[in-house]
Amino acid sequence: MEVSEFLKRDRTTKQPAPPQRGRSNALVVRTHLRPVDVYAYLRARFGEPNAFQNILRRDDSDNWIHWDFNIKSDGVDIYIAGTSREIHFMVGEALTDREWKALILGFRSEFARLGREKSEMTRTFEKFFVFQNKYVALANICAELHEILVDMPPFEPIRPRKASLKNPNYLAAPLRRAGERASTLYGACVQLSLLTPVLAEAYINMFALILRHPNLRHDWNAYHAFVREHIPNRIGRLHEVCFGMGPVDRQTEAYGRFMSVMNKRNFNIHGNVDPEREAIETIYFEGRRPLYSESGHHIGRFFADLENLHRPDVVIYDYEAVHAFLHELTTYLTPSVAFFLSNVIDDPYPGFETRQKRVTRILPNQLMMGVFGQLRYDDDLRVSW
Repeated sequence: MEVSEFLKRDRTTKQPAPPQRGRSNALVVRTHLRPVDVYAYLRARFGEPNAFQNILRRDDSDNWIHWDFNIKSDGVDIYIAGTSREIHFMVGEALTDREWKALILGFRSEFARLGREKSEMTRTFEKFFVFQNKYVALANICAELHEILVDMPPFEPIRPRKASLKNPNYLAAPLRRAGERASTLYGACVQLSLLTPVLAEAYINMFALILRHPNLRHDWNAYHAFVREHIPNRIGRLHEVCFGMGPVDRQTEAYGRFMSVMNKRNFNIHGNVDPEREAIETIYFEGRRPLYSESGHHIGRFFADLENLHRPDVVIYDYEAVHAFLHELTTYLTPSVAFFLSNVIDDPYPGFETRQKRVTRILPNQLMMGVFGQLRYDDDLRVSW
């Protein structure tokens, strides 16, 4: 009824009366009150949110206004709305800066007066820790590196050319293009070859964290022992650790290709060097005089050796082999569990619920906030706190 009267009144009024100088009807609080405190207090004292935005909001976390209340105090209408980190106040009477400060401090004193009721209400809320999904962070970097390698034109051997007096850059241009290609391509090769096995481990560990059996969620020692096991053992035990999953077939082609990549892990990640296995070229010396065993274009040969060393085709093959097996892991899940995993495993900042120790998606991927040029904020008030 009050909302209907408000809308009717709003339509019949041509221009709202301007607020008195030095006074305002609205304030956004972002510094001196916490949304969880205000909401818990209002819920404990007044019950469910009762304002109009509650009709408009979707029943998930992807909203601009998450809750709002219409209340009266001594005949004055007060509207309070909570966005993600801000609390919007609108009152029926214009307030000075000092009165806004008094209103905020009054809320804080009310928190103490209704401390027990407010605490009991807060305990009914689910508490989540937001954390970074390292798999997603690595996957984004690896996808960019993979794109560089795939889109790079193939290596073209540099052949001797005759100089031209009319075009002195005739000889330099192919060398410059080869140098630019090498700088971009081989840097991407090194990074992607090092990150690919780390990406795989991050996925498997996150996979197990998300799908841990409920009876294992409170045993952190067992989980940490699991993630320290060798990769074959971890994969072989996934169905023991995770719910809704059958045993992994370790005889498939995808598993074999995956393990061939993971077996290179320690050698590459620890920066090991094997001069014989990783030889680029053989050169003889008499004293300090180099004697090359291969003839040809000197700089062109150097770039050809770099191509053989970094093997972009192998780096791409290994990266795609890892992704193929990680996808295969999802085929051992029941359809409902696979759907749940797909929604959480790609979330860059999932939530960890502290009571049941479970991981799930709690926030939308995008960040959103509303900025009002005419509204003031509590840290803009000309008062001393």
